[in-house]
Amino acid sequence: MLLREMFSAIGAPTSEQEDVDWTNDLKFFIDNDDAVLKNYFFPAVNRHKEYRGHPNAYKIYMRPLESCKEAYCEKFEIESSEDKFPKDKLIELAKMIATEQEKHMEKGDYDQ
Repeated sequence: MLLREMFSAIGAPTSEQEDVDWTNDLKFFIDNDDAVLKNYFFPAVNRHKEYRGHPNAYKIYMRPLESCKEAYCEKFEIESSEDKFPKDKLIELAKMIATEQEKHMEKGDYDQ
């Protein structure tokens, strides 16, 4: 079962009727799995703080995204992950996450 299916209205389009947005589903998984956040995501955010404002800061998230993708595919028994998560989509997601985290850093959400 996809994460988005848990929150879909009854009668929502099935996977045969609609393409799955795998990248969006992976992002949802990352945002809502405590172990993934703790083990992969927050260490990357801490490293990102050192390179805040750098145009290539998104690269910090590439390896953690790969690990998160593997955890996601293993947990939900997803096959052909390279087809579902092409490199360009993961780069796009890493850039989106880096931009999102820059905003949190500007607001001081990670200050102690």
